[in-house]
Amino acid sequence: MSAEGFLTISDLNAGYGDARVLHGVNLSVGRGEICAILGPNGAGKTTLMRALSGMVWVRGSIGFDGADLARRSPDTIARRGVAHVPEGRGTFMPLTVEENLRLGAFTRRGRGTVEADLERIYTYFPVLKTRLRQVAGSLSGGEQQMLAIGRALMSRPRLLLLDEPSLGLAPLVTRELFRIVRTVNEQERTTVVVVEQNAHLALGIAQQAHVLESGRIVLSGTADRILQDEKVVQSYLGYRV
Repeated sequence: MSAEGFLTISDLNAGYGDARVLHGVNLSVGRGEICAILGPNGAGKTTLMRALSGMVWVRGSIGFDGADLARRSPDTIARRGVAHVPEGRGTFMPLTVEENLRLGAFTRRGRGTVEADLERIYTYFPVLKTRLRQVAGSLSGGEQQMLAIGRALMSRPRLLLLDEPSLGLAPLVTRELFRIVRTVNEQERTTVVVVEQNAHLALGIAQQAHVLESGRIVLSGTADRILQDEKVVQSYLGYRV
């Protein structure tokens, strides 16, 4: 599948204040693909996701389906079809599950299909339907992550950004989340960029992967190739797959 013309990041520099974290990042993701971003702590993975969402200063270009998102505001980027599930989930703890999900549809122009979309989310995350009236803060960590992803999907994104979705979750819950992400990708053709420390799981659902180190991409390739190269994984991630 060609990556041309959907998400194309060129010479991207990004950071906070006077600190530059990303240094000339280049990568492309094809429409309907899953792309894994791997690397050690402090490599710049979260900064890359924030750059794609308009949350940090950037130089360079972020081409998204024919438009340049660089230096656009977060709300403009969201309205163009980019949904970001940040590290730590970002759910609204005092609000109920249903209220959180409905907030996910806030940026949509057509509101008539919100009820149908709620049912669509419940097919992916049946447990959320049983928790509709519960406040988000009372959910387990895994349920909160499901809610965060479900809320993002309520916007019907064309690009879904997931930052460390497995953080703090039990392995069984993590595997189920990744299974659901792959199902969403296959059924809705949603393009996904996932930052993840669990290389084995991320590469298991991705078509391509990029390894970040000190704000620079040091390795790119198909997910299968990187997953099978044990020396590469040990060198950049510090553990065996």
